[in-house]
Amino acid sequence: MGYTNVHVNISENQQQKLKHAVDTKSPVSIRLGYEDLCGKDVLALTNAQVNKSLSGWKRYHNKNE
Repeated sequence: MGYTNVHVNISENQQQKLKHAVDTKSPVSIRLGYEDLCGKDVLALTNAQVNKSLSGWKRYHNKNE
């Protein structure tokens, strides 16, 4: 399974949630708004996660044009 680094904006709360998941080796889920799909933080996402995010962003963008 390949990963792609994606720049996003995540909140301080989400950062703590991610850190806890890494420390305890447990799964984690965070929600990102479409406006968060470009930012200073980096997440390693699977290709499926990237495609899902892009698909949702495209629907959102096309609806708001």
